[in-house]
Amino acid sequence: MLEFRPPLDSPLLIGIARTMLPQILKFRMRDAEVRVVGDGLERLKKLKGQRVMICPNHSHRHDPEVMFTLACRAGEEFNFIAAREVFDWNGGKNGWLLQRMGVYSVVRGAVDRESFKTTKRLLVEGKKKLVLFPEGEISRQNDVLLPLESGAAQLSFMALDELQKKQAGQEMYILPVALKYTYKYDTTPLLTYLMTKIEERIGLTCAPDDSLYKRVRAAAEVVLKTLEDEYDLKPPAGSDLNSRIHNLKTHILQTMADVLHVTLPEGASHLDSVRILRNTLDDFIYEDDDDLPPYQKKIHDEKAVKIKAFYRDLDRVVCFIAIYDGYLTPPITQERLINVLELIEAEVFGESKIKGPRIIYITIGEPINLLDYYASYKKSKKPVIEQISQQVSSQLHNMLVEADKQRESVFVN
Repeated sequence: MLEFRPPLDSPLLIGIARTMLPQILKFRMRDAEVRVVGDGLERLKKLKGQRVMICPNHSHRHDPEVMFTLACRAGEEFNFIAAREVFDWNGGKNGWLLQRMGVYSVVRGAVDRESFKTTKRLLVEGKKKLVLFPEGEISRQNDVLLPLESGAAQLSFMALDELQKKQAGQEMYILPVALKYTYKYDTTPLLTYLMTKIEERIGLTCAPDDSLYKRVRAAAEVVLKTLEDEYDLKPPAGSDLNSRIHNLKTHILQTMADVLHVTLPEGASHLDSVRILRNTLDDFIYEDDDDLPPYQKKIHDEKAVKIKAFYRDLDRVVCFIAIYDGYLTPPITQERLINVLELIEAEVFGESKIKGPRIIYITIGEPINLLDYYASYKKSKKPVIEQISQQVSSQLHNMLVEADKQRESVFVN
């Protein structure tokens, strides 16, 4: 397993980041504005000094910066849990900075004992609130939640167990937080221009009066057909778009499993399969091979180079997990269209870019006091963990829906 990266909180660096936050929002996040809905900030402040696991939805790569902004507004500092692989980005420089900002690693979908121990310790100590994104992956969808992992509830109850041993009656909370990204202005001209560039790239010709919806759908069909050809997958005659997307994800994952000699559990979701395969890749690529003889090390490294390409396949599957035929049903908000267009953009150009200044709405949910469920948890752990996870999911879904009422939506054809 990849080496654990512990939190190494640096008051100096955290203080510098707090000072630079306006510049981060303006330049790194393209003039983003963060708004806390209603009395959310006051409700969060009422939990000051309490032991809290914060569980936000995870739709965008800038979610950590948004949560850091929330911590600053509340006059607090948060610890964060992040996927282990992000600590190796940029030659390890990313990890160096993350650790000193109070972030520590977890290997997703695996029994990461060091990470679990650190989570329990931080929750029991209660010096800082802890942020964990329970979806486990960036959904890239502003309105859709991926199935939540049970780890947030499970680890919080484990910490509550420790607390009760020290002093009965101490409380532990899980706090759902919804993040909703919206654009400040009408982005139709930019989307029309981007659509033209995508069509040129994939060899697609559309009529000048075609709607953006029709053009995006046509481009998605071309991309899907291209990927089916790339992965040697021939869809059954008459397959609808949803069936083709489902079959493509299944085919990619099973092909990878065969190459890696991994048996995927029967009935496993696509997301669970992604986590299993990613952990297998990590274990092989980052395996300590220093003790191997030179020739065997050379062969190992050559194979590692080849299978690193599978990371792109896994990212592709995750991108398609939240997409389904009907996600773009008129009337279509520009945010929904952008969600799909950015997936196509990333597939075709290798990256996607922010489309303009945004307002990010933060809605603070109802705190869930785990002490209220502790007696039931001691009798039967799994049902209670599932119950809490469902409560978090339900709150997040409802808050994302309600967040739309905070603004006047821009619709596109």
